[in-house]
Amino acid sequence: MDIYYEIKSIKKAYLLLEIVMKISVIMALCFNFVAASTFAHGVEVPTDSKSLKIFKDVTSMQIASMNEPGVNAYFEDIVGSSDPNAPISCGIFKMEKGKPLVYTYDYDDSKIILDGHIYFSDGSQTVKGEKGDVLFFPKGSTITFSTDDSGLAYACGQRKLF
Repeated sequence: MDIYYEIKSIKKAYLLLEIVMKISVIMALCFNFVAASTFAHGVEVPTDSKSLKIFKDVTSMQIASMNEPGVNAYFEDIVGSSDPNAPISCGIFKMEKGKPLVYTYDYDDSKIILDGHIYFSDGSQTVKGEKGDVLFFPKGSTITFSTDDSGLAYACGQRKLF
């Protein structure tokens, strides 16, 4: 009879372990949903904050379409300051093969190419931005973005969150 009770106890332990594992998975899924929801609109950091912020694996996050017909351009804010006198916002920009995107900046902006390549033109010069390249777009500039494949960039501008 002792073996019967030992086997029954082991089965209960495995059942309890299975329940704990399922709860852990559900909690992880909920955390990931909250984290993804946070990214969806960017996180505004309070002006009085002195804490470091980290945003993990942003290069694989979902990036919203810029909703330009026929243009495969995507942008998603990640983080921005709440300082009204010196706003700064940073996000991820993605461009895929298709019609070019024409954008006029009403703020200073910069991009670092993370993957692939993007062509940038200000009307007088066209450059190919490749992984590791940094580009600067002054306020008032009109830039045409295009690619014959795809490109991903980190963007940071002197503006409030979109």
